[in-house]
Amino acid sequence: MREVATQLVQARGAGTSVHVRLIAVGRDAVEEVREGDGATVALILLVSCIALFFVASLWLAAARDGRTAGVPRGLRVVASAGAFGALAYQVRMSGLVTTADDPVLSWLADHRSAWLTGPAIAVTDAGGPVGTLVLAVVAGAVLSRRAHSLMPAIILIGTVGAAAAASTVTKSLVGRQRPPVVTQVLLETDHSFPSGHVTGAMALFGMTAVMLGFGLPATRRWALFLLAGGLTVLVAATRLYLGEHWLTDVVGGAVLGGTAVLAGSLVYASWAAGLGRGQRDRGERDVPGSAVSPDRTVGVS
Repeated sequence: MREVATQLVQARGAGTSVHVRLIAVGRDAVEEVREGDGATVALILLVSCIALFFVASLWLAAARDGRTAGVPRGLRVVASAGAFGALAYQVRMSGLVTTADDPVLSWLADHRSAWLTGPAIAVTDAGGPVGTLVLAVVAGAVLSRRAHSLMPAIILIGTVGAAAAASTVTKSLVGRQRPPVVTQVLLETDHSFPSGHVTGAMALFGMTAVMLGFGLPATRRWALFLLAGGLTVLVAATRLYLGEHWLTDVVGGAVLGGTAVLAGSLVYASWAAGLGRGQRDRGERDVPGSAVSPDRTVGVS
């Protein structure tokens, strides 16, 4: 109220209509309340989507075959996308989730060393847009050769490309500023949220792990997923260490990239299931009386 009174006194001194100034102050107050409520709703949505993701994951783990696994897989995509949207809004409003951004940035900037900075720059350069594209093309070529089809390459490159496009659009919508120039080792001037490096790394390594692990035993699939996660964390750590991003930027990149992997996994599983049915049908025609084995859940967990 004291601020409102001060603004009214200033408006009267400047010759501005008190009535007009009252309307402007009221609009500002409503907007502040609306933004505060929006940030709270976004935080609740973020927590709810995380809970939904874990419930769907438990449901998927209990699924017996591909027919019952479709719904929880779809729910995980929806939950992950919702969590990313809620996180993006929280970042835009400088909400509660951004509390740790400043302390993490300051601590890392104070603990840099020459023997770490060089390797960190090498990793972050390799994980840039050009490096990610080259790795996606190479991995896609290997996977397509392994499957004797172009579809794995198309799905992999499409997943990485879609994640990169979503990252670029989100950067413009959120419009978050980079960390201060004095904390950056490599100068970056575009918008900050989410980290494009982490988004691309998560999409590339995660989708490659899904394709390589499809049909393998669970232990081998989890080993591939842990390797993909470790490489993504390494890229994220270099972005933080070099002062190019806030903590929530790399978290957002991981969530966005993970959402792309979940969606790409649905496409890949559908293609692989169709391919398997075609092979069984051909086998049934070639061998009279042979039985077609029922669908079973493989690969994409």
